[in-house]
Amino acid sequence: MAVNGYHHFSIEERKTIESYLNHSNMNLKTLSHIIGRSPKSIRYEVTKHRFVKIRENQHNKCGRQLSCETQRLCTHCFTGFCKHCTHDNCNQLCSSFIDTPVCKRILRYPYVCSGCSRIKSCPLPKYFYSSTIAQREYEYDKTVWREGPKKDAIEMKQISQVFQKSVKVDKQSLDVVIHKYNLPISVSTAYRYIDAHYIEGVSNIDLKRKVRYPVRKITKVQQIPLNYDFLENRRYEDFLKRIEIDSLLDIWEMDTVEGKRGYDEKCTLSLHHRRSNLQLYFLLPHKTMYEVNHLFETIKGFLGIGLFKRSFPIILTDNGTEFHDPLSLETDPQTGEQLINIYFCHPRSSNEKGKCEKNHEHFRECVPKGVSMNPLTKRDINYVSLMVNNYPRAMFNYHSPLEIASLSLNPKVLELNRLHLTQLNEVKLKAIIH
Repeated sequence: MAVNGYHHFSIEERKTIESYLNHSNMNLKTLSHIIGRSPKSIRYEVTKHRFVKIRENQHNKCGRQLSCETQRLCTHCFTGFCKHCTHDNCNQLCSSFIDTPVCKRILRYPYVCSGCSRIKSCPLPKYFYSSTIAQREYEYDKTVWREGPKKDAIEMKQISQVFQKSVKVDKQSLDVVIHKYNLPISVSTAYRYIDAHYIEGVSNIDLKRKVRYPVRKITKVQQIPLNYDFLENRRYEDFLKRIEIDSLLDIWEMDTVEGKRGYDEKCTLSLHHRRSNLQLYFLLPHKTMYEVNHLFETIKGFLGIGLFKRSFPIILTDNGTEFHDPLSLETDPQTGEQLINIYFCHPRSSNEKGKCEKNHEHFRECVPKGVSMNPLTKRDINYVSLMVNNYPRAMFNYHSPLEIASLSLNPKVLELNRLHLTQLNEVKLKAIIH
């Protein structure tokens, strides 16, 4: 038998089913071979779209009347048995009344009364299958029924209340909110409901990743990169060879995040731990090589040379001018010993440190792009780090980067941003500066 895959029934197939249901000698297996459908599919098609028909002039319209033993529901019955009563209201008085037939024929193929030899004399309600009605119901299911939310009003009210607080006010992402409150809705369905305005008080502008910036047009002339001496043995290819050998070492990605461009503007240096998605932030007075070198000297002094060497063995960064003195960052300022290795991505290839770039989205929720960072203090940046690193991620089964990092990194490394675990309801990724 060539089963017709998972395609829906066509009107021609429904007409064939309707015609063969009238044959008393036709079985389900034979019909299945004729139309090329599985017996289970035919059974579902017939039982889903069959309908009940009852004669209007029949006094007893109950489907149990052949086996019914109920007596004396009204005073108009002469025989005592209600199934023989001609009073019009008996069906309304009986609590056992049903309008579908109780018959073995409808429990197995053909599941309808068509083709039954007793159809003319049987007093029960009748089940029939019509290809026209079945096609109309199918088209209704495919169009009208699918419109609107499939949750009832109470469930939609609960979902709306949770989203209004957690998404609109606390700026949490949909997957985190659904996981936290165990809502009976998927992430894709939540996006679809919000886009269709089914969830009151929440719109696309409130979502973290729904509204995107338009695609930028690149008008700059592509420049040929200079072959700086400091890139020797520090190129991206050297990085790939190194991690093949030392795959268990902690890898960090480094970048700077700007507010407004300019020498007198503050910026933030970020260090992203690949394994845990932890991202440390450090406020710099200026985006210069000197400030980066001074920051690394401060980190080395706080952690100690030994812990610094163990914690930051490999750092991958871009070709920004602030990182053009890697030797000072890598070595001990007192002895000149090389402590760590710094590698550089290809020019204009931010995808090579994509996790760091991706994680900047959360930083930008607290410090929007284009806003000056001059009013910010070290305490503000530590607060942003606390919020970002306590925000749960689906990739870690809704554990936060700080929870994961606490298992492998020395607590003193986390002290660089004064990080500690907080409850989810205290995490708010909202702008701290406008």
